[in-house]
Amino acid sequence: MFGWFIVLAAAALLAFSPAGAAAQVKIGVVDVNDIIGKSPEGKRIQDTLKRKMEEMGRPLEQRRQELARQIEEFEKQKGVMKEDARKRKEEELQKKASDLQKSAQEADKALAKLQEQELGPLMKKLEQAVEAVANEEKLDLVLPKAGIFVRNKNLDITEKVRARFK
Repeated sequence: MFGWFIVLAAAALLAFSPAGAAAQVKIGVVDVNDIIGKSPEGKRIQDTLKRKMEEMGRPLEQRRQELARQIEEFEKQKGVMKEDARKRKEEELQKKASDLQKSAQEADKALAKLQEQELGPLMKKLEQAVEAVANEEKLDLVLPKAGIFVRNKNLDITEKVRARFK
């Protein structure tokens, strides 16, 4: 939704500006996800991230299952427990749930950092390829294809960028 707003705002500014009236704006679109996803480097990064996610997720899932089992056991026994024992057990389970949530958030942050580290150089390489094609084609504006309907397929520079990206 926000992407559409930016595209419409840019088009409006170009259409109603004095410079826009005198000069024709050349636009290109590029499918960044397709280029990255189909590149050997992109596939390697996807595999690395998937392995890391599984590696980090296994112990978290085991802890989640164990906590669910403990909660279920507590629910069965809480009716016969003394008040102070029930409160202690509730607090213990709440602490375990909180710790598990914190661990999951830390794992998410670590995964996001790894993704940023892995994708950073690849995105820089892609940016250089897009810039080279934009300069060759004398394009004023290059937009990511995601979320944009492109009626004129001649605007799509994905294959030219892919050739430069290798």
